[in-house]
Amino acid sequence: MQDLSWALLCKLAPEHMTEIGRRAMLLEHIENREPVGRRAAAQMLGLSEREVRAAADALKTQGLIDYSASGMALTRSGRALIPEARLLCRMVTDLGGLERELTQKLGVDRVMVVSGDADENAAVLKDVGRAAAHRLRQLVRQDMVIAIAGGTTMAEVARSMVPCAAGVMVVPARGGMGSAASTQADTVAGDLASHMNAQCRLIHLPDGLNLSAMREMLKMPAIRETVELMRNADIILFGVGRADAMARRRGLETAQVETLLHLGAVGESLGDFFDIEGRTVYQSPSVSAELQTQRPGSRMMAVAAGACKGQAILAAVRHNPPDSLILDEGAARSILRLLQ
Repeated sequence: MQDLSWALLCKLAPEHMTEIGRRAMLLEHIENREPVGRRAAAQMLGLSEREVRAAADALKTQGLIDYSASGMALTRSGRALIPEARLLCRMVTDLGGLERELTQKLGVDRVMVVSGDADENAAVLKDVGRAAAHRLRQLVRQDMVIAIAGGTTMAEVARSMVPCAAGVMVVPARGGMGSAASTQADTVAGDLASHMNAQCRLIHLPDGLNLSAMREMLKMPAIRETVELMRNADIILFGVGRADAMARRRGLETAQVETLLHLGAVGESLGDFFDIEGRTVYQSPSVSAELQTQRPGSRMMAVAAGACKGQAILAAVRHNPPDSLILDEGAARSILRLLQ
């Protein structure tokens, strides 16, 4: 019915539809990045500064946005229109069509596609993080346990969250890995808890320990209790990486990376490396393995961006289908090309 209504409007007043769509996209863009200048908005939306200025002036006249030295920002009236504006944007750009096609072909309950390609514009990753945070807010309830992995994408999700339920507990979904402290799972879990006003339990345990060392570490009460919370998490958030990039991030030697790729590994998530059909070709020692025994009824959220990750995301969905998949347009179209 929504697509039919849009088609009908285009037939009744085609001369107005372009401008209506432009204003809706600008309204959504301001909501994502406020305060934002007109030049920055024009570059991000692929419009001329003249087109953005005309749309912004119209929105200001309607009392939906305000101007300041810092840029454009929504008014209370403008913020109230965001859900409808977001829906209108999906009709204009046909992101809704992409979502429906991926939902059907991948068998995932909920797919959310964000405009753009993070490989071409790093700012798109922030939009993916906001979309994932929006989905998380829809799912989280009082006294739930959330397990979140590390990485730059998960860090964006954490930064975009707000308080939305009482009694929430956040735990990391994997141990430490690599050298970037700001994107370690412990750090990201702490950031998410801070933005949600939630409780947090950390692991302080590196991934990559041999199995005997990991078993000994898991005997420690603090680590064992956190891992138990992880195993019983209500919501599990994780990113997806390309196998070659994640193997190097884990510090594997060149010969090991080559062996992984020879085995057909194209993607990695939560310590598992898998081929394009989703078959596990290597499982690194990791507390993430505890998530294989997650309790029935828990929700899995996969979040990733960039056309270069299309193959890895498709493999991850086949490996362990999530309940929700949040990605950008570049990755979505890459996946559809692979499926065709």
